Amino acid sequence: MKSLMELRVGETAKVMKISGGFRMQVQLKNLGFHEGVTVILAKKSAISGPLMVAVNGSNVAIGRGIASKILVSPAGDTTEDAHATDSAHGAAK
Repeated sequence: MKSLMELRVGETAKVMKISGGFRMQVQLKNLGFHEGVTVILAKKSAISGPLMVAVNGSNVAIGRGIASKILVSPAGDTTEDAHATDSAHGAAK
């Protein structure tokens, strides 16, 4: 897992965990961010400023501090999927 800040523009990921206080979690949930939702990093400037994230068909601007508290698993990261697949195949044998 890595933070939303670490994604590359255009990269798709699944939200795995949101760290931070209760109020921040409620605000993010109201914007469509919750565990299991798929997000795409649409825009990120090289130096500073917010990130533009596509979530549930909308583009949402997220500050870098908040983005660093959103932990994601990139769509290309098959580590967790590989373990689940191995277990499923092992059970079928």
